[in-house]
Amino acid sequence: MAGRRPDGSPAALVEGGRRRPVAAVPDTWRIDDEWWRAPIGRHYYRLVLDDGSLRTVYEDLVNGGWWEQGY
Repeated sequence: MAGRRPDGSPAALVEGGRRRPVAAVPDTWRIDDEWWRAPIGRHYYRLVLDDGSLRTVYEDLVNGGWWEQGY
């Protein structure tokens, strides 16, 4: 992730050493689970990149860091 928009969503991704601007964020959601074991806290973002491609990424709110969701 490279920078944030004013609403906290990603402004760009870095893929293969190249900065990819985010054109739109059509959806966001949060998951908080497993509090009785190892907690999971993630904020997901569905992204449309500048070339029209789609990505789903999340911020790990427990351990830090950004990850791409693979399906």
